[in-house]
Amino acid sequence: MIAKNLRFLPRDTRDFSPAAIALREYCRIKGKSLKHILLDRFLNHYGYDKGAVTAQAIIDDMLSLIEHYYRYHDNSFLKQGQMVWHAVPVDEYPKKGKSMAQTKLKPVVLDIITDSDIEDMKTPIHHRELRLKKIERWTTQTYDQGALLSQLDLAVLLNTSSMTAGEYVREYQNLYHRSLPTRGNIQLIGSGQTHKKQIIALHLKGYLVPTICQRTNHSKEAVERYIRDYESVKLLSTKFDDVDVISRIIRLTPSVVKQYLDLVPLDS
Repeated sequence: MIAKNLRFLPRDTRDFSPAAIALREYCRIKGKSLKHILLDRFLNHYGYDKGAVTAQAIIDDMLSLIEHYYRYHDNSFLKQGQMVWHAVPVDEYPKKGKSMAQTKLKPVVLDIITDSDIEDMKTPIHHRELRLKKIERWTTQTYDQGALLSQLDLAVLLNTSSMTAGEYVREYQNLYHRSLPTRGNIQLIGSGQTHKKQIIALHLKGYLVPTICQRTNHSKEAVERYIRDYESVKLLSTKFDDVDVISRIIRLTPSVVKQYLDLVPLDS
């Protein structure tokens, strides 16, 4: 090849820095949403001439109307990026010899990919940080819907091993000093009860639910569930001395009942 002809070769002059690549990938994936497809139809196919801002407002209103019209219960209408997963209900406790085939399951809706995940593509983020965000979202969403994810559930959702999923759960607790509402932390004896103590301690000090949610980074449903269980145990403890009796009445494991009893002030 003659050197003087090299100047005529097509050259890719795009920026290939990690930030630039991440931004291009972000723009590509963001354009796949139904909202952006409709916006393109409005501006380039339907002859709409009122501008992109007005078109976006119309599309948002249309999508909201469609979602409201077709959803007759929470699991009947899935948004883009959502999926249905079957998890163990909060009140379905493990027993010796009880297999998963004998365990009740409840369908829950999980946000596998969210707008926030798409926004994270703008700048390179380590995959461990992304996975910690996902397991926090999935376990909290499942718990808010009355069920619990196990480490094996998280392993399948993350396409990794249960051992690695367990490492993520422990890493989250070490980093943020609070536990995730996994099945192991909620139903089994272990060290993952710090969040419960924090919530009840604030409740006993007179803080309202919104403040407790903000201070503990828990959802309103989760905080109310902890407070409701605590108050139920406290009330029944004035009528029954047997932990097993209280456990059967409110359908909490004896170990969880004892944990709540330990939080009841001596002068109450």
